[in-house]
Amino acid sequence: MEILRSIPELSRLPGPLFLAIGVFDGMHLGHQAVISTSAAHARSLNGTPVVVTFDPHPEKVLRPQAAPHLLTATQHKIGLIRDLGVGHLLIIAFDKQFAATEPEDFVKQLVKHSKPLREICVGHEWSFGKNRRGNLGLLKKLGAQFDFEVVGIPPVTMNGELVSSTAIRHAVQTCDLRKAAVMLGREY
Repeated sequence: MEILRSIPELSRLPGPLFLAIGVFDGMHLGHQAVISTSAAHARSLNGTPVVVTFDPHPEKVLRPQAAPHLLTATQHKIGLIRDLGVGHLLIIAFDKQFAATEPEDFVKQLVKHSKPLREICVGHEWSFGKNRRGNLGLLKKLGAQFDFEVVGIPPVTMNGELVSSTAIRHAVQTCDLRKAAVMLGREY
């Protein structure tokens, strides 16, 4: 798997590009659904799937005192993404300067450097950009403006409970490793 470290590096990849974007802490079943859906769409249309993530976790920069305990260190997350068979991973350095990027500007950068951008796939509650102002609704408007598809993956539930990094952290903290494993799709 090729690891890219800046958005302009996307321009080296053969298009069309299909981007699966998220923090992906834990690489749980919901994250796997985002990445697998994007990769399947890319394969069906002879495109290039790319996973886009951020390091460090945005909360470590924005609210360091309240940042959650990470479920997966960066190297572990890279390995789990590699195991899904995606050929390219863009790791964006998340710092205060990047955090100040307006959501529209972030998407414009992706459009500018993708030759062309065909699709962005995200989780149903993903937010992005300065003050987390960007959401699925804004992303769909930008998709219409810049001619790319937007796929929002619906919530994944297990035994009636929403699969999320927060729920997995709670399961780990309460020593319910079986529940964590079910949501992760593997042992914790």
